[in-house]
Amino acid sequence: MRLWLLALLGLGALAGVGRSQRRRARPVLPTITNRTFIAACVGEHNKHRSAVQPTAANMRYMTWDAALARTARAWAKRCLFEHSPYLKEKFMSHPHYEHVGENIWTGHYSLFGVAEAIKRWKDEVQHYTFQTNECTEICGHYTQVVWDTSHKVGCAVVFCRVVAGMKDAAHFVCNYVPGGNYPRKPYKNGPSCSQCSKEDTCVDNLCRNPDRDKIIRYTRWYPPWENRIVCDESCIAVVVLRPSLMLLAFLTVFLLQKHYSNMNISK
Repeated sequence: MRLWLLALLGLGALAGVGRSQRRRARPVLPTITNRTFIAACVGEHNKHRSAVQPTAANMRYMTWDAALARTARAWAKRCLFEHSPYLKEKFMSHPHYEHVGENIWTGHYSLFGVAEAIKRWKDEVQHYTFQTNECTEICGHYTQVVWDTSHKVGCAVVFCRVVAGMKDAAHFVCNYVPGGNYPRKPYKNGPSCSQCSKEDTCVDNLCRNPDRDKIIRYTRWYPPWENRIVCDESCIAVVVLRPSLMLLAFLTVFLLQKHYSNMNISK
């Protein structure tokens, strides 16, 4: 009887541990340095930009931006279904641009996919009329995706227990520079690439430029408003070397003391 009771208690304890682990478990979502994630974010944006109708005469090619990705991650971690208040504050969302654009998608983490999220933004085109530059419903996500001068994008996805009442959500944020959605049409209509700059080449209906498209790492920049301890290469070197040198000095002194304490002094 006692063994049976102990077995039941043990099973109950294991079940409790299992429930606790399930509550603590978080789904694995891609990081902002994941190459597959980066390629998907850039590729999906450029796919929709190259296929706009009517065709764009001056649509720029987009490349990844690490600073924008860090800004997207920092804001996404707040798990708020609203735009960042820092987007229009000078250099608060990017070290080189004052104005930054932003799109947000939120859904159950099991439904998240980069292509699916960006397509939801693109599908707002059904509510937008290019000729009159008018929206019948929400279409600002679409116009930002196809904003002609926006040529850098950085995205992040984080898991949130709750966002705007939605539980177990994937919170996906993309930031853009230069930011779009000023009161004009998102691009100039005309034959593809017909109004690219002289230095540009036309690739898949998009204006590409080696200088503009350079990938910059921004290794020492993070959003100033993010509560984050930043430690670059020199900082890491100090953190690692200092205790190592202290330990080496201690061992040296210890061995010297031990060595000289065993020496005999004679005349």
